[in-house]
Amino acid sequence: MKSIIIMADVVFTQLLRIEYLIPIFLGTIFIASLISSKIKIPYTMVLVGVGIAISLSHFTGFNLANIAQFKVDPKLILYFIVPPLIFEAMMKIKHEEFKQIQISALLLSTVGILLATLVGGFLLVYVAGLPFLVSFAFAALIAPTDAAIVIEVFKRVRVPKLLATLMESEASFNDATGVIIFSSIIAIAAAQGSSLGTENLVGKINVNIIEEIEHFALVFFGGIAIGLAISAAAHRLHKLLDDPFSDTALSVAVMFGSVVVANSLGVSGLIAAAVAGLYFGNITMRFEKIISPKVRTFTSNFWEMIAFFANSLAFLYLGLSMDLIRIGQNLPLIALAFVVVLAARAASTYPILGLTNKFTKENTPKTWRNVVMMGGMRGALSVALVATLPESEFKETLQTITFGVVLASLIIQYSVLARYIKKAFPEKMSEEQP
Repeated sequence: MKSIIIMADVVFTQLLRIEYLIPIFLGTIFIASLISSKIKIPYTMVLVGVGIAISLSHFTGFNLANIAQFKVDPKLILYFIVPPLIFEAMMKIKHEEFKQIQISALLLSTVGILLATLVGGFLLVYVAGLPFLVSFAFAALIAPTDAAIVIEVFKRVRVPKLLATLMESEASFNDATGVIIFSSIIAIAAAQGSSLGTENLVGKINVNIIEEIEHFALVFFGGIAIGLAISAAAHRLHKLLDDPFSDTALSVAVMFGSVVVANSLGVSGLIAAAVAGLYFGNITMRFEKIISPKVRTFTSNFWEMIAFFANSLAFLYLGLSMDLIRIGQNLPLIALAFVVVLAARAASTYPILGLTNKFTKENTPKTWRNVVMMGGMRGALSVALVATLPESEFKETLQTITFGVVLASLIIQYSVLARYIKKAFPEKMSEEQP
């Protein structure tokens, strides 16, 4: 019930500005698309740039931010932007392909995120000198890779289909894992009677590891159960429908219903959305007696459009959130944090993929492992999570570091990854775009 009230409050607040938002948002999308097609820069990067330009306009006499009177609530990203992106991404993944990389994808998105949080947290404690829980809160919120960015990369450069499936699956599931770990750290801080302050030293922290593991398993597998249960029930309802609009509306209800029910029960709504998307795309959509080819085409096109708008809003939110002045003032700390994030990503991906190569039938060549490591780019989820931090003396610092690392990830990692992919995977190796 609490999550329903929160979601309703977010919707109502945003609708108050709807007369401004719709024309501004659609106009921004059009301008970004036009610029992207003319100068051959990825559309999403242009959107980030436009968002930064809008946020900087308060230094001029023509303040676009004030005219729009709009500030994106981070809960809008967590409840209304990330779930549709995850649902649509998983809906397009074929079960036959997912089966070939499922162990690697699930290990990367669970154990991998935990490892990245541990490595990143300890490095920040001992290298950057940040307090213990502050370091681990940042490591947790920055650990998940951004599914939208991963998908955008593969629209620009060609990779083997299974590699694309691996990275998109990992990105979809690890968003949920990151949120779970981040929420647990905030809860631990609250239990210590603190809000991520300097008093959070290693010796003063009381954590029952067994309880935390049990909590994680409950939240993660509970999300899977909710996603499966709602999808299976909707599968039967689809048999009663026979028109594109009703079937598509039901798919939207399944996605948001999975998120709302899961969050209300204290389990992962993002995991529920991912499972619901995988079920809908691979079971419900494949039965012609349930969904006709005409309805399937209509529904697929609808979700592509929803993903496009959600993706656009996510990247625009990134740009609007950036504070270039604060980033410039903290460049040394941001550079250190960026190196730590890369080290944590390497420490979590190479060992896991090495083990799956050795002990399972899943094979990830060295070039694939390099792409997975470099493809760990951060995005809107990290920015949204840091905005939800409780007020403390470190909140502004963590926000600045997060903004800087995300910006560096978008610019540096994207450029390096695109060049590496073009070199490692010539076009003849991938006949179809992922």
